[in-house]
Amino acid sequence: MRVNFSAAGAIKRLQILKVGLTSHITFVLVTLTCAAAVLLCGFAWLAAVKVDDLSLRRQADFVRQGLEEQIAALPREQESVTKWDDAFLYAKQRNHEWLLDNVGRWTSRYFGHDRTYVFDDTNRLMFAFRDGADAVPPRLGDDDGREVTALAGEMRAVLVEPAAKPGAEALGQLAAVRTIMIGNRPAIASARPILPSSTRMQIEAGQEFIAISIKFIDGKAAESIAHYARLEGLHFAPSKGEDERAQVPVPSHDGGTIGYLVWPPILPGFMLLQQIAPAGLGCLALLIAVVFWLGRGLHRTSLTLLDSRAQLTHHRNHLEEMVADRTAEIERQREELDRLLVHERQVNVLQRQFVAMASHEFRTPLAIIDAAAQRLCRSTTNVSGDYVHEKAGVIRSAVVRMVDLMESILASGRLETGQITLKRSEGDLKALLVTCCDRQRHLSRTHVFHLDLEPIPDILTFDRSAMEQVFTNLISNAVKYSPNAPDIHVRARVDEKTVEVAISDSGIGMDAEDLPKLFQPYYRARSATGIAGTGIGLNVVKQVIELHGGTVEVTSELGKGTTFTILLPIEFLLSDQQVAA
Repeated sequence: MRVNFSAAGAIKRLQILKVGLTSHITFVLVTLTCAAAVLLCGFAWLAAVKVDDLSLRRQADFVRQGLEEQIAALPREQESVTKWDDAFLYAKQRNHEWLLDNVGRWTSRYFGHDRTYVFDDTNRLMFAFRDGADAVPPRLGDDDGREVTALAGEMRAVLVEPAAKPGAEALGQLAAVRTIMIGNRPAIASARPILPSSTRMQIEAGQEFIAISIKFIDGKAAESIAHYARLEGLHFAPSKGEDERAQVPVPSHDGGTIGYLVWPPILPGFMLLQQIAPAGLGCLALLIAVVFWLGRGLHRTSLTLLDSRAQLTHHRNHLEEMVADRTAEIERQREELDRLLVHERQVNVLQRQFVAMASHEFRTPLAIIDAAAQRLCRSTTNVSGDYVHEKAGVIRSAVVRMVDLMESILASGRLETGQITLKRSEGDLKALLVTCCDRQRHLSRTHVFHLDLEPIPDILTFDRSAMEQVFTNLISNAVKYSPNAPDIHVRARVDEKTVEVAISDSGIGMDAEDLPKLFQPYYRARSATGIAGTGIGLNVVKQVIELHGGTVEVTSELGKGTTFTILLPIEFLLSDQQVAA
């Protein structure tokens, strides 16, 4: 029967190997094809990105050159009306009609100037042509008055300089050009003196009339720049656009930036990729199909070799199965022996620990009982009721201590062997906590218990005996490890998911290094040296709380006290099913 099973297994493995070989060959070929396609696409993408970057740089260069040309063209355009004998004479005569026809309308119609102003030799505005209309009486706009006045003053100061500085630039070449913001619009402003074009007329330095022209960048100037750069959609924006490569800053005269010329970027590389992408994907799919077909053919040529190996591997596999079965049986026996040996060692260690603990921990309460009993035996006369009550209390305290030790040891044993079952029933957890505190109050009258348990629901479902052992352990530990700090705080807090009970003392506390090991069996903190204890209680606390679906946390600081916090889920406490460990 084993041989038949082995043969069937060999045949099945052969079939799986054939399928695996087919998948492997096809997968390798398709993967290599896809890798080559991805590599080719990557190169195409990189080339497109490089082309797009170069194109955007050239677009930005054209826009920058167009902007510079617009800035440089404004004073040249002004020269046609400012360096002219007629303009000089009629401006001196303050001939408004002549200035309107030959300066205002001319510069607006033929050069696209949006605003033209003329200041006389006293720097008083004598002519204003603004936005295609004559401004009578002449006045500056509400949005450009400060900039235009400042520009006229700057030119007036420059005109006085040639008289004081020989060799300065000729008057006919003087021009003050700057880019400014007029209201919310960017503009180019240029100021030039009105001078005669011949030598027949003379003028004293500082007595020139000054013409100022303004051209808005977001108007015809932007159209001219877009036409020069062969771009569509170019416009002015006060802040940077989404693509920093498709924008050119518009500099201000003080070295800053007043805004940006922004345009929709032209990306020839990306546009080319979009055009060839459908054809490329189709070719890739066709190539993968061809490679898949070639892989199938290669697989068929490999099946003959696999069939010839099948018989040899059948016998080898049969022998390997026999050896493997025997080896597995030996390994199972060895593991079982190792497990039994480890268990035996653990039992021996636990027995030694129990004997050492029992001989030490039980001796103290027995000695107390014996001493109290001997005192009672010797006091046969004149024994008051208070005296008997006191000694009886000492005996009861020692007995309670022994009972607690026995309960901890028995609970620990049941937990370690997995024989404990929670017997849950409805009860009052708040009343149980009060009972545990009252019992400890009678045993240690020097400590004061501060209770804040009102948030706990009146009826919950839990194992009363197990929870009583948990709280007795924690409260007795709080008393035992705080001999000089009488205040013990027991607080409760409840939310929609959790019932939280915190027991705090201000006693000796623990090192932070001891906290991770605190719930291990028989482990005791280094600060507890000299104080009686078995190291079992906290392990029992942790396991009982976990059986109730909760967790226990501890925070402590050496010399400042300890707080144990129990977190119990409301959902578990409100259910009535039994839970077995």
